[in-house]
Amino acid sequence: VTSEVVDQVYNEYIGNAENRAQVRDGVLDAIGDPFFVLSAIEVARYHRDAGNPVYFYEFQHRPSSVAGVVPEFVKADHGDEIAFVFGKPFLAGDVSMLTEVWYATEEENKLSRTVMRYWTNFARNGNPNGEDLVHWPQYNLDERYLEIDVMQKAAKKLKERKMEFW
Repeated sequence: VTSEVVDQVYNEYIGNAENRAQVRDGVLDAIGDPFFVLSAIEVARYHRDAGNPVYFYEFQHRPSSVAGVVPEFVKADHGDEIAFVFGKPFLAGDVSMLTEVWYATEEENKLSRTVMRYWTNFARNGNPNGEDLVHWPQYNLDERYLEIDVMQKAAKKLKERKMEFW
């Protein structure tokens, strides 16, 4: 990596930071964006351009189970949606997967039911949408996707400015 590249990344992610928290967040984004976000978007674009239906999402919910374990500045982390996909909020004791027993909030129980419905619909018929679900747009040239949190909403062009940078 040349010093010119390092300077460009620094200026893009940290150059305007006004405090240590912004520097920390900038460093985390400078690492996460090319390895997770850009990679995921590239794969979605390849599949879309090959004519396949693509449904892209960003999971945004910070699970209550990470309180006191993961620093507060970490929001949804890579892979956090998996527990919701497989209904972990409803499992207990010895059948609990991944971590100790989790006493999910009512919002998290509802979120897990919603996520399970999206994934089940997609597995069943290639489309995650269904009755009483927020519409999950197909990832077309306008790059619309679903933000998944306790309330879902459609958005488009995830981190557009940063993806143009990379």
